[in-house]
Amino acid sequence: MGAKEGQQQQQEEEEKEEIENTIPAEFTDSKEETSASSSTSSKSPYQKYRLASPITFEPLESEKDRRKYPMNEDGYFDLIAKNGVPSLDKLLRDVSPEPLKRFIPTSNAPGEALFESPFVSFAYERGWRDNFKRSGFPGVKIEKENAMDALGEDAVGDVILDCSCGSGLFTREFARSGKYDGVVALDFSESMIKEAMERTQKDTSVPADNIAFVKADVGRLPFTNDSLGGVSASAAIHCWPDVQSACAEIFRVLKPGRVFTGTTFATPNVPFLDDEQNRLLSTLSRDLSARRPGTNGLRFWNSADLRDQLQSVGFSDVTILREKDYLFWKARKP
Repeated sequence: MGAKEGQQQQQEEEEKEEIENTIPAEFTDSKEETSASSSTSSKSPYQKYRLASPITFEPLESEKDRRKYPMNEDGYFDLIAKNGVPSLDKLLRDVSPEPLKRFIPTSNAPGEALFESPFVSFAYERGWRDNFKRSGFPGVKIEKENAMDALGEDAVGDVILDCSCGSGLFTREFARSGKYDGVVALDFSESMIKEAMERTQKDTSVPADNIAFVKADVGRLPFTNDSLGGVSASAAIHCWPDVQSACAEIFRVLKPGRVFTGTTFATPNVPFLDDEQNRLLSTLSRDLSARRPGTNGLRFWNSADLRDQLQSVGFSDVTILREKDYLFWKARKP
């Protein structure tokens, strides 16, 4: 290259640099931000909320997968693993008039079936939940703060799961906080899911577009492995028919280092007995009541059993606090 050509190329580069320097920084940055924002907004709900097949736990990526598990006309994802085996309950629902179908539970587990009732979903935030204070529950405001403190800074900006969300009491609180990239409101009860959706739509302070409503079984969570930023289960674990499977599923879907937190009812303590004697008494009481006809199938917990349950599926750093008959826990996935 000759000297003249070299001088001409240098002059062109200097002119180009001068032009670039006259462009305000906000314009050059906005292009990147717009691109990033477009990338985020282009994510489908299946991708954003890490939704997966309840059978294989593989992400629902193809159109065929999504046609099998679409968002239904009511606005929620039904990700219950379908069972083709006929049952009396299913036959009754199939032959019942549409208005009556919602009164026939889909679960044979009493704890789940109770909360499938439209009467319970209607009453839950109309006095039912307030009665928990008699057992030592501190109230929604403090419980929400405790849950968010337990989930920690690691969960901020990530997707979290409100497991057994009920009427969406805590789903709305989590979403309203603005801390999380998304909140999944998951429950087995269609009646509860619909109640949660209705309350969310009526509450203008809640960013409803940052919530996914999912009907699913806690024993087969429809999420990919190691995908969620945190899991909260408020006043729920005592209703689960298979706590071992449910806790193992929560452990599976949590990202390493993230937290599972929740609350439940404790078995009564007898003041003059030590911890081990109280544990034995509560175990006997629970097992005997579970076998008694007419019981509701709810299982209350003592601290030692709950700690063992969480640790048995792999959780570590388990913290459990008790106030009267109220238990709060925090457990981390290593």
